[in-house]
Amino acid sequence: MPEDYSVLFQPIKIGTMEVKNRVSVPPMGTGFAADGGGVSDRLIKYHELRARGGFGLIIVEITAIDGETGLGSDHALCLYDDKFIPGFKKLADTVHKYGARLAVQIYHPGRSTFSRYIGGRELVAPSPVPEPIQHQPCRALTTGEIKGMVEKFAQGALRVKKAGCDAVEFHGAHGYLISEFMSAYANKRTDEYGGGFEGFLRFPLEIVKRSRELVGPDFPLLFRISAEEMVPEGRNASESIEIMKRLVEAGINAVDVSVGVMESSVYTSAPPDMPQGFNARTSAEFKKVFNVPIIVVGRINEPSVAVEIIRSGQADLVHIGRQSLTDPYWPAKVKEGRTQDIVKCLSCNEACIEGLAIWLRPSITCVQNLALGREEQYERPAVSKPRTVLVAGGGPGGLEAARTAALRGHRVILFEKDGYLGGQTKLVAIPPAKAIYCEVAQSRIKAIKDLGVDIHIGKRLTADVVRQLKPDVLIIATGSEPAIPNIPGVNAKNVMSARKALSSEEVGGDVLVIGGGLVGCEAADYLASKGKHVTVVEMLKHTARDIGPAARFFLRKRLKEKRVNMLTQTKVNAISDNSALVATPEGERKIGPFDTFVLAIGAVPVNELAEQVKGLVSEVYVIGDADKPGKILAAVEKGAEIALNL
Repeated sequence: MPEDYSVLFQPIKIGTMEVKNRVSVPPMGTGFAADGGGVSDRLIKYHELRARGGFGLIIVEITAIDGETGLGSDHALCLYDDKFIPGFKKLADTVHKYGARLAVQIYHPGRSTFSRYIGGRELVAPSPVPEPIQHQPCRALTTGEIKGMVEKFAQGALRVKKAGCDAVEFHGAHGYLISEFMSAYANKRTDEYGGGFEGFLRFPLEIVKRSRELVGPDFPLLFRISAEEMVPEGRNASESIEIMKRLVEAGINAVDVSVGVMESSVYTSAPPDMPQGFNARTSAEFKKVFNVPIIVVGRINEPSVAVEIIRSGQADLVHIGRQSLTDPYWPAKVKEGRTQDIVKCLSCNEACIEGLAIWLRPSITCVQNLALGREEQYERPAVSKPRTVLVAGGGPGGLEAARTAALRGHRVILFEKDGYLGGQTKLVAIPPAKAIYCEVAQSRIKAIKDLGVDIHIGKRLTADVVRQLKPDVLIIATGSEPAIPNIPGVNAKNVMSARKALSSEEVGGDVLVIGGGLVGCEAADYLASKGKHVTVVEMLKHTARDIGPAARFFLRKRLKEKRVNMLTQTKVNAISDNSALVATPEGERKIGPFDTFVLAIGAVPVNELAEQVKGLVSEVYVIGDADKPGKILAAVEKGAEIALNL
C-alpha cells in the first residue's frame, strides 16, 4: 500500500466497536427493500459488494421505526416490528464475512413525507407547519405521542442489536422528525418540547437515554446531525455542537456530520459545483470539541481529499457516499495503489438521490455503474455461444453497449466516424462545473480496451461494411444533430448551434441564446465566463427545468452572478441581421443588437443506417439519441439492457 494512503487504513474504535479502517458507506436510500419493508436479497447483495470492496463501516439507509406515520416512501426499509429482525441478521452476517461493521440508521420522516405513503393518514411533526418544499399539511404531535415515539426509536435500536448488527445511528439530520424538533425552523412549540435550547433538545435526548437503557452500556450509538441547516431560523454549527455535547454525555459514541434540510438539500446532495470535501471545514469544528469519533460526509470522491481530511484532523472517518455507488471497490483500489482504476462518480444525482426523490424511479442506479442493484445479472457466467456484435457509434450509449456485450463474452466490433471516442461528452464537459463528465467516456473507453473490443476510430459504419462483417447483432448509437427551428433568418452566417458555440472562436461579444433548457443555460454559462454579454430566450415560464434541483440551483446562481439576461415566456419569431423579433406576454418587440445567435432548442436523431441495413442483420437495435434525443442515463441504460439480454 502506498504510504500516502496509509492513514485511511488505520483502525479506529467507536465505543466498543473496532472498525478496520477510516472509510465508510453512509446511509443512502436505495429502493431495494422487499415488498412490505423487509431486507431483500437484492439489498444484501448490494451491501455485500461494498463490504467485499473494503469499506470498514457500512450504515444501512433510513429505516422506519413507525409503521403508521413513519414511512417516507413506497419502498421504505422498516424495523418497527420483530418480524424484520431475521432479514437484518442475514444482512449483518453477510457483511461480517468481509470484516466490515454494519450499523443501521433509524428514523421517522416527520413532515417530510406524503400522506399516500402512510395510508392516507395526516403527517405528524413538532408543529403544524408544512415543510416548505413539499407543502404537505401536518399536525403537531401530542405530548403523549412524543413519549410513544421516543419508545419506538428505542425499540428500533434494540432490534438493531438483536439482529446482530454492530451499531445504530439516529437520523437527526436533513429535516426529518428528530431534526425538526431540534430547530426553530420547524419547531414552534411553547411546551416542554419547544421554546428554546432545552425544549429543542428534549426529544433527541430522551431517545438517546431510553435507547441506552435498552441496548446496554456497550452497544455503539451514532447520531447524524445537519451541523449547518442553511435556512432561516435553522441551526448553525456552534448551536449544533452545543446540542451534541448533551447527546454525547447521554451516550452517543460518534457524531456523523452532515449538512442541510429539505429546503437546502442542494448542499446535502452536492453536485459538481461544490468542491470535494466542502463539509470538512464544519466537521473540523466538531473535532476540536469532542473526544468521540467524528464522521464527515460531503462529496468526498478523490482519495487525496479523503487522506487530507483524516491527516489534517478534520474528521476521524470519511463517508464515501455516491462514489461508493459508482465503484464499490474504491477502498481496495486505493489500498492496492490502483487509484487510476477507480470509476469516478459524477456527483450528478440523476440516477441515485434525485432518481428516487425527483424522478420517482423505483430504485437507484448509477450512470457510471449500471450493475448497481443488478449485481447478480452482471455476475452471470459468460454466454455459452458468443455472437458477433457490431456497434455503430462511440458515444456513451454505444460504449456501454460494447462494454456490456463484451463482459457477457460476445465478440464486439465498434465503429466511430469521428477521430475520438466519447461522442458529445467532449462538449458536455466544457461548461463550468462539468469537467467531470469526461469520465462518462473515459471509464468506458478504458473498459472496452481492457475487454478486447475491436475499435475502429475515424471510420463511419456503412451498409457495405455491415454486409462484409456479417454480424449477428447491430446496435446503432449514431447520436443526434441540433434541431433547426423554422423561423426566418435562421440560416444566417451569425447563427450557430450550441454545440458549435462551445468549441468555436467565432462567437461575438453580444450573444442571444435561443432556448433556456439545460443546453441553452449551460452554453450561456460558458459564454458568459468567456466575457460575452449573453441573453437567453425561453418560451416556458422557467429555465433549466430538464435537470435536477441541485444542479439547477447552482447553474441559475452562476447565470445571475454573471448578469446573463433571462427572458422567459418569450418566443423568437424571426432573426434579422443583428436583432431578433420576439413574442412576449406583452406583445411583439425587437431585441438586440447581437453579434451571434445560438440555437439550443433540442436535437433530432441521426439513424439513416437503420434503413440502409434492412435485411442484412437479423437483430438491429437503435439506442440513445439515434432513437430519441435525451440524457446520458437513458442512452447507457438502453445500451446495457440490450447487451445483457443478447
